Amino acid sequence: MIKSINNKLIYSTISHHINHFLNVKKLVKHDYESHMILLTVYSHFLFQTMSKGKTLDWTETFAETETEENKQLMQDRKLTIFAVSENLLMSQETVRRKLEKLCNRRLLYYSKSEGLSLGKKFKETIEPLGKADGKDIFALLEKFKEA
Repeated sequence: MIKSINNKLIYSTISHHINHFLNVKKLVKHDYESHMILLTVYSHFLFQTMSKGKTLDWTETFAETETEENKQLMQDRKLTIFAVSENLLMSQETVRRKLEKLCNRRLLYYSKSEGLSLGKKFKETIEPLGKADGKDIFALLEKFKEA
């Protein structure tokens, strides 16, 4: 049975999306397409950890991003600019241009031979955003439970 979603829940959901967008601009300081590229690489990393049978909590996940094992894990199933552009329906040139900026900020690392992986500054930059988003998501879930 599907519950009716009222205008308060719709408003809360839209507000969550707006807050996420604003938090990306304020906390991470890059455009939203760049953020989606970053999340695509992070998603690939998470998928690789799960495929290796690892179950990590929040703290362990961020700690794992900073290990040499992370780089090897990402190389085993190399993520390419082409794959990111296909996944996000963006041109390869746009991905390459935005990727260059993300690499300069050390949020991501890229080489043709190794593919894309998370950079040295990923954890310190993204963890505060994740905490803010998590708080907002749990508040939104509570509103859905109440409905």
